[in-house]
Parts: sequence; C-alpha cells; structure tokens
Amino acid sequence: MRLTLFRKLFISLLLISTIMMAGMALLINNSFQAGLQNYLNQREIEKMQVIAEQVSQYYSHENGWQVIQEQPDLWTDLLRQVGEHSPRGRVNSHRPEERFLINPRVFLLNIQGEAVLHRARKIQQRNESGAFIKVPIIFDEQTIGWIAVIQKEMITGKLTKSFFKQQLNNFYWIAAWAALFSFVVAALLVRHFLQPLKNLGLSVQALQSGDFNYQIQVKGQDELAELSKTFNNLTNTLKLQKHSREQWIADISHELRTPIAVLVSEIEAIEDGIRKPEPKYIKSLHEQVMNLSRLVDDLYQLSLSDAGVLTKNAEQVNLTRLLDNIANQNELRLAEKNIHLQRNYDPSQATLLQADPDALSQLIFNLFENSYRYTDPDGKLKLTLSQSLGTVELIIEDSTPAVPDDALPKLFERLFRVDKSRSRANGGSGLGLSICQNIVKAQGGVIAANHSPLGGLQIKITLPVKEI
Repeated sequence: MRLTLFRKLFISLLLISTIMMAGMALLINNSFQAGLQNYLNQREIEKMQVIAEQVSQYYSHENGWQVIQEQPDLWTDLLRQVGEHSPRGRVNSHRPEERFLINPRVFLLNIQGEAVLHRARKIQQRNESGAFIKVPIIFDEQTIGWIAVIQKEMITGKLTKSFFKQQLNNFYWIAAWAALFSFVVAALLVRHFLQPLKNLGLSVQALQSGDFNYQIQVKGQDELAELSKTFNNLTNTLKLQKHSREQWIADISHELRTPIAVLVSEIEAIEDGIRKPEPKYIKSLHEQVMNLSRLVDDLYQLSLSDAGVLTKNAEQVNLTRLLDNIANQNELRLAEKNIHLQRNYDPSQATLLQADPDALSQLIFNLFENSYRYTDPDGKLKLTLSQSLGTVELIIEDSTPAVPDDALPKLFERLFRVDKSRSRANGGSGLGLSICQNIVKAQGGVIAANHSPLGGLQIKITLPVKEI
C-alpha cells in the first residue's frame, strides 16, 4: 500500500496522540493513587491529633501512663470515638491483649518513644522498618508522649478501593473518548492542511493540459498560502509568456511574409515575361533580400542578447572616447539628411566605467541608427554625457517626428513600430531598441524613453561605474 502524505501525517498525529494519552493515563493513575493515599494518611493524622488531645487527661506527673496501662479499655474507647474500629472478628475477643488492639497501626508512646501497652510493643518491634508518623501529646505545655501511626503505602479498605476503582473506570472511559476525538480531529486537520497541496496538484494538471487560466483560491497567510500565491503568479507569467511567444511568432511571420511576397511577385513577373530582368528590377530584388538579411541579423542579435552572449567580461572603458568615435563615424551619414549633430560633452574628459566595450559600441550604434532612420531631414541629434557619484548618464535625443504618449512604454517591445509602413520603408525591423534594452540590463543599467525637448525621442541610459 502506497503511503500518501495524508496517511503519513494522519498516522503521525494519531501515534503522537496515542503516546500522549498512554503517558497521561499512567501519570494520572499514579498521581491519583498517591494523592488519595496521602489524603487518607492525612485524615488519620487529624484523627491522631484528636486522640492526642483526649488521651492527655489520663496522664499524671506522678504515675505517668499508669491509668492507661491498668485500664486499656480507655484507650480502646478513644479509638472508637474517632472511628478507629477493631478488625472484624476481634471485637468480642476474650484475650485481654487483643481487646485494646482496636487498630494495630496506632500506638501510644511515652516520652522515651516506647509503646505504653505491652501488646503494642511487640507490633512496634515488628514494624521498626515501617514509616511512622508521630503526633505529640501536650500536657501543661510539655510533650509527655506521642501518638504514632504506621504510614500506609497502599490503598486499603473496601470503600476506598471501590472509590479508587470507580475513578479509574471513569478515567478509562474519558481516555477512550479522547482517543476517538483525537482520531477524528487528526483526520480533519490533516485534510484541511493538505487541501492547498491538493489544489496545487490540480493546478499542475491544468497547466499540463494547457489551461493557464486556472487559479488557486488562497486562504490564510501561512507558508502554503504563500506557495499558492507564488504558483498563481507563475501561472500568470506562463500565460503572458505563451501569449508573447504566440505574438512573437505571428509578428515574425508577418515581417518575413511581406518581403518574401514582394520577391515572389517580382520573380514570377520576370519568369512570366511581364517584366524583363532589367537592372532596376534586379535592384528591387536586392533591396528585398537585404531587408530579409537585416531582419535575420537582428533576430540573431536579439537571441544572442537574450542569452547574454553579447556581453563578455567587463573591462575599463572610456565611454567618452567610445561615444565620440561612433559619432564621428555617423557624422557623414547624418549630414546626408542634413541632420545637425550636437555634442554636449567634453571629448577630452574621460568617462571611465567597468563594462563590455563591444556591447556598449553596439548599443550606441543602434541608437544612432534609430535616430538616423526616423528623424526628419533638416533635423537635430543631441548627445549628452555626464558622470556623477557611482553612475554614468548618456542621453541621445533627436528632433521630429515625435512619438505618441501611448507608444512610449512599448518602444522596447520586440517588433513594435510606431508607424509600421514608415518603419518598414526605412528598413527597420523593430528589434533595435529591444537589443539595446538587453545590453543595458546585462551591464546593470537602466534605459528609458521619453519625449525630447527637440520634438522627437529621448533615450536616457544610466550605467553603474562599479565593476559588474
């Protein structure tokens, strides 16, 4: 039989309850028996104190305990008055030494600790090893003797034994009902505690079947509730990733379909003789192939940035020199569109940080390429580089056209374009800023997009100076 977690917990709780009940039964039994015996012994001591007060009237300084010795029935009467009856079968005894032996455990002792009655001396000698309790007898504020009683170690007496047996039976019934109650409570508690795990199992089965909408109902604030919340968050994340993956595949298919469709239509036109293989048509085919090539290259670069391959071991980099070199390389291209390049930094002032120089070069080049493609002619591109305590800040902003407010948070999404037709005409794949975001995150920095005071887009990058 397979031991499930429910059975393990149930057996453990039941076993603990059983051991506790057995231990409590043993302890309570011993405690009750000892307590009852102590109670009975204490009652006897109280009786002996009464006897000690009454027997003092038979003592005299001249004769001592002579009156008791000569009239042992006086001692017998005292014992009867406090309820100490003689053993059955000995009340009518004709033996003088037995008539006063009402309770063989009670003795009258003189000041020297010797039994006053002759018969009692023999019993005292036989019980020298027993536990005696002595109550002093006071006469004229002086101790003149003792009332001694042999301490009982076991419960005796029919009535006492009957009471003790009845209490034990009651306790056994209580223990049995408590065990049954523990059995039921253990089952309910284990079922209650394992319910979140059962819900987790159902959620896992739902995920395996492709249902990402299943949510666990969270109750409480314990560890299992936190686990359920985490699992719900995992389900939502997987759902978003599934949607993102499907959208990603659909977007890539759409991006590849357009240039391929153009290539197929133009090639078929040439094959059917509608068009002749003239240089202008061959150039159009070449442009579509180059668009496909750039898209594939960007996809490849994005996959590398996702895997962190683009970011190598960090080394000391002069970001000022790196930015200035890339600006010089792109200055001629920008001049072709009459875009003015403004450098808001000191080229001779070094800005040092620990980073991957190749990754930073690709980052800055992608941002230049983005501004070149989407900035209108006769525009402006501004570069700002500054360094504060612990961080380096790079701002690249351009002039019109502006980006709509609702598009700003989506600029770093893959294959997102503000104007798809215009972006496609400029050769953009919609992956450049996504690659930039991966590079910045890999360097431990932050990248953000905002509106530029020049009327276009502002990209702000913050990188840590400390070693990554």
